[in-house]
Amino acid sequence: MRGELINYGIATNQQGTDAIQAPIRTAVVGPGTIGRIHVDALRRNSVEVVSVVASTLERAQSSAADLRIPRADDSLAAAIDRGIDAVHICAPNALHHELVLQALENNVHVVCEKPLGIDAAEAAELAAAGKQSGVVHAVCFNNRFYPLVQEVVARRREGLLGRTFLVRASIADDTLWHRADWDWRLDPSIGGPTVVTSTTGSHLLDLVMFLLGARPTALCATFGTAHADRRPPGSDVQEPTATMGSAMDDLAGLLVRFSDGTQAVLSLSHVAAGHPYRVQVEIDAERAGVSWDSERPNELWIGHRDEPNELLVADARQMHPDARRFVEKAGAYREGFDETFRLLFRDAYAHIAVGNDASAPYPTFTDGHRQLVVHEAIQTSVAERRWVDLDWSAFDSLT
Repeated sequence: MRGELINYGIATNQQGTDAIQAPIRTAVVGPGTIGRIHVDALRRNSVEVVSVVASTLERAQSSAADLRIPRADDSLAAAIDRGIDAVHICAPNALHHELVLQALENNVHVVCEKPLGIDAAEAAELAAAGKQSGVVHAVCFNNRFYPLVQEVVARRREGLLGRTFLVRASIADDTLWHRADWDWRLDPSIGGPTVVTSTTGSHLLDLVMFLLGARPTALCATFGTAHADRRPPGSDVQEPTATMGSAMDDLAGLLVRFSDGTQAVLSLSHVAAGHPYRVQVEIDAERAGVSWDSERPNELWIGHRDEPNELLVADARQMHPDARRFVEKAGAYREGFDETFRLLFRDAYAHIAVGNDASAPYPTFTDGHRQLVVHEAIQTSVAERRWVDLDWSAFDSLT
């Protein structure tokens, strides 16, 4: 795909994307924190969640009872046998490839959590399979669906920002701040070869590419580990986690050059005390600067030099026409994190209801593949301690 990224988040199909026309039967694989957010957002889109799938039947039954879902299954195959129309993959990273292929082979629409796979090869296979299948295939890059993120994109497309110079962006959370903190992301057989870079990093890379409408051409990266002696609870392993087959990056820094000439300074941290999950983006541009912070998601700072700065509040009456459809409540009724999932699913399920098309207003498997191409360049940069140029020719030949 050459030039600007597809107009995700703004295009609509002929039927519109404001309502789901008929009940669609969906299963959710992985009833953890994010899986439960998926269930809630689906229900608010009038989608019927008919099964929850977990690694054991006992866990699936417990989650089904808690979430008031009629069926519990210990495999996606069992859920597919129930005649589902769509599935949401909220399982750990290493399981995405197998589960997505299984769904596509059965003509089941797929919404997959990020990252799409462990590496670019997996993602390329899934993107090709998704395109060939003809079903809706989406990746849950939900940060695109904050109304004021859409506002920045709309202003950039209209030329209101002018040429962009520099992006300063970060995601900070404190998931692994304590030395004793542990979760599945730290196990490379489940989470993949990196930690913060493949999880929150996938969100940040996609968000910056979406905001700029450009992709990286070169990058230089560094990884850090706050607690090199971190070990699984109850483990008798004597070696530090950093030697257990994974980079164990709980923090990372990136310098990036983009295809439109923009430079970026990006940071990622799982050890940022006091920030459960914070996304920040600031863009220096020719005609104005903009700054957005997910901890204050309904405020967009617009910077000027020769006139007073502005603070735009998420209110459809004052926003760019292309961003207004992402604000469904009056300005006084603020929307946040959960709503980004509902808006993404709203658009994906509208396409499920009327049939897939090329102008998908949501991130597809192509976006998931793109992010993993960048992720592999990051790993090369860290391993070889150098700048890495990104060659997009193979990617473009597939898209």
